[in-house]
Amino acid sequence: MRRLIAAVLVGLALAACGSPPPTQSEYDIVAEALKAFDRSDWVPAARLLREAIVKQPTDLRLHYSLAVAATHLELRDEAIREFQWVLANAPGTPEADAARNWLTAAGVLTTPTASAGDSAGSETAAGGTAARDAARGDSAVRGRVVWPDPDAPVKTNRLQLFLKGIKGTPTQDLYMVMRTDEDGRFEFKNVPTGTFKLTNRIAGEPQWRLRVTVAAGQDASIDLTPQNSLRARDDFPQDDK
Repeated sequence: MRRLIAAVLVGLALAACGSPPPTQSEYDIVAEALKAFDRSDWVPAARLLREAIVKQPTDLRLHYSLAVAATHLELRDEAIREFQWVLANAPGTPEADAARNWLTAAGVLTTPTASAGDSAGSETAAGGTAARDAARGDSAVRGRVVWPDPDAPVKTNRLQLFLKGIKGTPTQDLYMVMRTDEDGRFEFKNVPTGTFKLTNRIAGEPQWRLRVTVAAGQDASIDLTPQNSLRARDDFPQDDK
């Protein structure tokens, strides 16, 4: 009997040694994709998100995250496709609102206040796209991204920035997006009077989340630095709730 048991155990051990390693689960793919997204590691994040979407084709998080990653990689067609999926499949969600804002800013959608000639958007000085509507003003928000630490995960040139109106204010529907130039400088033009949120992320944790107030006929200047980054200052902590 002992010999029989020993033989069985040896056979099981050999079978286990010869079995192929387990394949990566759907959960692992999703987790790794979202980890890469949260690190702002856009190239692997986009690749993993595409794989995860094949496994979970109706997951809102995955489509929305891929759309955001595509905007950072300047993959315009993919960003449009994914944001359109979000808008069509998740109406009424914050993700759909952000998708609509981006698509409007990119000139894919028109706004009720925009004329047909203005709906396509305009190129800003730093090469970004800004949504246009009848409420636009004559002020600007300008500055520069400055991050002295070369090892920090902050890209100063061609960094995507967002200027958004505050909910419950007259500018709540204004949404502008652009990229910094090669020197990290940015300028949002034709900004109306009001208070806005300036950030570099519309999903996940941003590097900055700052309140900017624009007075009538005056320009607002603000540099994005470690001193006013999210770790030192957060003007919109409710966004995490």
